[in-house]
Amino acid sequence: MNKFFNRIFFLLLLLAACQQQPESVSEAETAVPPSPTATTAPAEPTATAEPTATVEPTATAEPTATAEPTATPAPAYEPTFTAADCQFTLPTPHEVECGYLEVPENRDSLAATGAANGRSVRLHVAIFASESSSPLSTIVYLEGGPGGDALETLPFTFEDNFAPLLANHELIIFDQRGTGYSEPSLACPESRDLTLSTLDEDLDSEQYKGLLLEMVTACRDRLRGEGIDLAAYNSRENAADVEDLRHALGYGQWDLYGISYGTRLAQTVMRDFPDGVRSVVLDSTYPLSADLTVDTIANMDRAFDTFFAGCAADAACNEAYPELESRFFALVETLNAAPVLVPVLHVFTGQQLEALVNGDTMVEVLFQSLYSEELIVQLPKMVDDIENGRFTTLSTLLSNFLISEEFVSAGMNLSVQCYEEVSFSTEAEAETAVAAYPHLAESFAVGTNTGPFAHTVCATWGVGSAPAIENEAIRSDIPTLVLAGEYDPITPPAWGQLVAANLSQAIYLEFPGLGHAVSTAGDCPQGITLAFFADPAATPDASCIADMSGPAFVVGSETAAEIVLEPFSETDPFAMSGLVPAGWEKAGPGTYVRGASILDQTLIIQVAAPAAPGVTADVFTSSLLNSLGVAELGESVGTFVDNGRSWSLYTATVQSLLLDIATAETADGVFMVAMISAEEEREGLITAVFQPALTALTIDQ
Repeated sequence: MNKFFNRIFFLLLLLAACQQQPESVSEAETAVPPSPTATTAPAEPTATAEPTATVEPTATAEPTATAEPTATPAPAYEPTFTAADCQFTLPTPHEVECGYLEVPENRDSLAATGAANGRSVRLHVAIFASESSSPLSTIVYLEGGPGGDALETLPFTFEDNFAPLLANHELIIFDQRGTGYSEPSLACPESRDLTLSTLDEDLDSEQYKGLLLEMVTACRDRLRGEGIDLAAYNSRENAADVEDLRHALGYGQWDLYGISYGTRLAQTVMRDFPDGVRSVVLDSTYPLSADLTVDTIANMDRAFDTFFAGCAADAACNEAYPELESRFFALVETLNAAPVLVPVLHVFTGQQLEALVNGDTMVEVLFQSLYSEELIVQLPKMVDDIENGRFTTLSTLLSNFLISEEFVSAGMNLSVQCYEEVSFSTEAEAETAVAAYPHLAESFAVGTNTGPFAHTVCATWGVGSAPAIENEAIRSDIPTLVLAGEYDPITPPAWGQLVAANLSQAIYLEFPGLGHAVSTAGDCPQGITLAFFADPAATPDASCIADMSGPAFVVGSETAAEIVLEPFSETDPFAMSGLVPAGWEKAGPGTYVRGASILDQTLIIQVAAPAAPGVTADVFTSSLLNSLGVAELGESVGTFVDNGRSWSLYTATVQSLLLDIATAETADGVFMVAMISAEEEREGLITAVFQPALTALTIDQ
């Protein structure tokens, strides 16, 4: 899982909450992230001591010692690019042209027979114009996964993560073969169906293995039945697609920007098609020579150690949550003995569901959360909350993980990993690795591309084994910036160092307190990335790293006593005014969110509409309830009277959050105020925020 997915989900929740107007404010489309199985692991878990701010290029052997590139004969085909409508919409307009690149599905078949296997693939491509009249270069972004849907995430990630690149560069983002809007899709809805059907069941690993194999078989048979050659979806073909795109669009050279699995794809392009590459950024690096199948459990253990040590070394965190490591694993044992059901929300269907949480679930939640620096700071408090029966944060995270499958092509993930990763290890090696970490072992019992069971899954998927070159380190003299995060649970800093050691013009940088995908995690790493792309021959100024510290762990939350109210007014879609807490951010018409953290879903929604035919309180409340997946509001639980208005009060639950709604109808118009809050904060927020909002809300003429 990529941290983008966390951001996407929380944005989706806010969008859902904002759709209370008769005309919806925004329609959430989709967004990325694979199950957090998409990248790498070092042979040995290395303790991250002080983050290194090394900026000197790492000396390596001569690039000529590199293994020969994959044999790719002169193509007996002409890749074609055809303009087409973009399949996504950005909330902020940018100049962009879209289209489809058409290439053979299986170039090996083409090379052997002189003709393609009768199939081609169409890759959806977006070309974003630079804001500069003289752009410095063209950057091609390579999505992670493998199998991540790149373009579906853009409505939620583009402004923060990609728009800064446009100041001086053209940017190309595309859905890799088998993913997203590209055709054919190797998505496995069978995987999503299995997740939903077993969400509240307490299955042992053997039971779940059987269901997983049934799912993998069903997806495989369906895709093969559609004529898809599953063995043609791998990094070598993926890299050839990148090269064909360069030729079809007429570029001489361009820059590569890969995150997570995208770094493995970038390395493959560097190996097979070096002449077309000007420079490369590898963020959260996945080496070709790494063994994800065997080493992921060691990576997890290293990241857990880093996390627990980080809290212990932080005076405030250690005081608030002493002995966090022992408490966490005691909680794992408690939940394995007595699992609990936690409410979750499926954002796209609006369904309120229940997820069974046992101790192994907690291990997986901690692992996935360490991807994101915005979640890392919340984790000690989450452990404390769960110990004390408070599940709001856990509910939010589980809802996030639930929809992550919507944004990954599981078939593409299996084809890539089975062909070029799992095939280079043995089941016995994986069993030995897992046995070394008994406190984490159960989490790897049903891994589809990590741990021993991956070999059974891949035998079922049936795509064969890659040639040895796909497991060999690349050597290159292409200028490359290698970035790593101290807390990264899947592609540890050691992997970035491993790759950088074989690149003669590499700059390796490690960032304290950050997890996965560091180049988008704040001004410092993003600024360094931009500086490198501006001049790959120069060493970027990395002095800002020295000013970074470890995570600022959350040890409390805002109290009602700290809230100061300030006036607001709006004219669209209705002219109204009232009061909102100072510092809360506007997320839509009449909607303000506290945003104390990425997990904070505390918000208030206010609507005041003049009297008109068809404008009723039921219209507003029904729209809001539908968007939040609440079946019905139920009977009023009381009234609140102010300035001659009598408000009807209602309560409901959304996941493990509380929803308070108040409605009033007068001769002047219709009023609605809704607030979402955590149970432990509700009483204070009712007094400090909700009731003052009722009193102050007015219709402006």
